[in-house]
Amino acid sequence: MSEIESRTAAAEIRAVIEDWAGAIRRKDAGRFLAHGAEDCLIYSLAPPLKAPEADAEGLERWFSTWEGPLGYRIQDLDIAANGDVAFATALAHLSGEKLDGEKASFWYRLTLGLRRVAEGWKIAHQHESVPFYMDGSLKAAVDLDPDSSVDWNAPSRPPMAGVIAYLSVQDANASAEFYGRAFGAREQHRKYAEDGKRLIHCHLAINGGALMINDPFPEFGHSWKPPEGFVLHLVVDDADFWWQRAVAAGAEVTMPLEIAFWGDYYGQLRDPFGVMWAIVAPMKKGD
Repeated sequence: MSEIESRTAAAEIRAVIEDWAGAIRRKDAGRFLAHGAEDCLIYSLAPPLKAPEADAEGLERWFSTWEGPLGYRIQDLDIAANGDVAFATALAHLSGEKLDGEKASFWYRLTLGLRRVAEGWKIAHQHESVPFYMDGSLKAAVDLDPDSSVDWNAPSRPPMAGVIAYLSVQDANASAEFYGRAFGAREQHRKYAEDGKRLIHCHLAINGGALMINDPFPEFGHSWKPPEGFVLHLVVDDADFWWQRAVAAGAEVTMPLEIAFWGDYYGQLRDPFGVMWAIVAPMKKGD
């Protein structure tokens, strides 16, 4: 391939990638998929480890979890083309707000393999990745940016910050499923007991924080006791959304959601397992 042909191919590929990125920003599944080859192989940030080309239904479902358009930009794009094959590497930044109010903003590494066909350049391989911290936590390093540097002499950060509630509930499996429906909980990890039914440990991520639950094990001196004396607080931007979702899932209203005497928009719910929850939205000026 001559230098002129190489520059022409690079310009064509850059235009394809820019339009592909624009489809992500607009959450346009059809336009996004139009840039993929029929046998496109995807190694995405989300499980599984290896997936065939994304289907429109699955992509639309993922797009629908975001409020409004997505923020998506590509930096340090480098393109190498030879004949009908090309590779592009870049750093990509994704940002946006989930329907449950959770905000996302992170950089990751992007590699695209492209193949030239009759219709033009098509993405035949998509590979996304983030590094993880080598401090034993195996935590994804989504807090890095292109200007980040590593201090190898710095002490290891704690795997998780803050105080984490760890609850023994009557049915940890059912609780985890309910918390997913009611509070948008995402399961991070679970471990079963030898009976294959009860959970020794289940780690849930809710509203940017962590909640741990397990089943009672009376044979080891850990019998179930009715929960009392505590309330799990969810401080959110859209209290009405969180409230309505939890009530629709089956949470019992014990204190209506209203402006409390101290000024916050506040209400309490009891879940089917007896745990008390508070939905809280700090009032802003002008509210």
